[in-house]
Amino acid sequence: MLSWFGGLGSDLGHSLGQVGDSLASLTGHISSFARDAFLEDLEEVEAGLPHCGRKEIEAPQSTFISKDGRLTKYCTDLEEKHEEASELPIKHPSACYRHQLQQRGIEASQPKARQMVLEDHLWRLQSPAQSVHSGAGGISITTEPTPFGCGISHQFSCFPDDDMDFSDVISSQQEINSLLTEVLRLECEVGHWKHIIEAQETHNSDPSEICKLRNKVLEQNQSQDINNHQHEMSVLQKAHQEKLAEVSCRHGEELCDYEERIEELENQSQQGDSGVIACEMQKTIQVLQTEKVEWTKKIEVLEDKIKDINKKLSSAENDRNVSNREQEQLSVEKGQIIEQCENLQLECSKLQPFVMEQSDTMAEKGKNSSTEFIGGRSAQAATSPVQC
Repeated sequence: MLSWFGGLGSDLGHSLGQVGDSLASLTGHISSFARDAFLEDLEEVEAGLPHCGRKEIEAPQSTFISKDGRLTKYCTDLEEKHEEASELPIKHPSACYRHQLQQRGIEASQPKARQMVLEDHLWRLQSPAQSVHSGAGGISITTEPTPFGCGISHQFSCFPDDDMDFSDVISSQQEINSLLTEVLRLECEVGHWKHIIEAQETHNSDPSEICKLRNKVLEQNQSQDINNHQHEMSVLQKAHQEKLAEVSCRHGEELCDYEERIEELENQSQQGDSGVIACEMQKTIQVLQTEKVEWTKKIEVLEDKIKDINKKLSSAENDRNVSNREQEQLSVEKGQIIEQCENLQLECSKLQPFVMEQSDTMAEKGKNSSTEFIGGRSAQAATSPVQC
């Protein structure tokens, strides 16, 4: 998710830069072409007109030149705004979030190896641990369901604010519902495992078995979270590719429209009438001004979207910190269980010689008591006929 936000920001900056470059090149081409055509027509007309007509033509020419200068100034300002928008600090946070996601994947693979080592160690120590069933009654397994449903609803809430189509919104909502049902199923399964473990704890308090069951539950939860995360990433990548395709199609259509306008202007310049060319130039100037206003509005909208994306990135970072804290708590609990198992093993090793000594002393006491009892009975039997 974080990588998708970073990629979306970088793609937005790149598309803004491309739109600014294309708009600047187009306006420069139109202005230069119109200026050259106008000057050529003026030179041709000036050769056949008297001095008074030349003055009448020079007056609107100066106005057109001033308008052309203002248009070039507007174009340069627009180019600067596009450059500022494209140079927003999006690439660096996206790279950082990708690196952090890779580290999260590595950290998620490490507990599996530790779990295998722990199972092997507990399997070896199972036979001496069976003699201390009463000492392990305090260990309890508590598995809390991960707050996955909240994370999904929070992450998918960014789609309606991103100019998506209605069909995309419906598909994303269906995906959210399916994921929520999956989360409920997993929570029920976790509760079932809890009941099974509690029932087994009442009958058998072997710490090795408890640790094995806990490790199995943690491994299942971890694998399910990884699968859900991969599915979510695939859905987000698909939506992002569709949006990029739509943007590229719109950009191609706009370029085709601009090329058609340029061809029309070239045909009109070849046909030749200075008055018609002047009117067309005024129209093109008005069109360019309206387009400039529209592009400024679009730039403002894109800046607002970039601000929203930055806010969403900050919220995603907060969610990542919460998940890191939960993972640290799980690691602390795992360490505590390992320490308890080691303490139980030490107690078992300490109690074994004491139990052997107690059994030997009890056997000796039993032998002594039996011999004393037999001697007393024989003495009574010897004295009884004398008394009679």
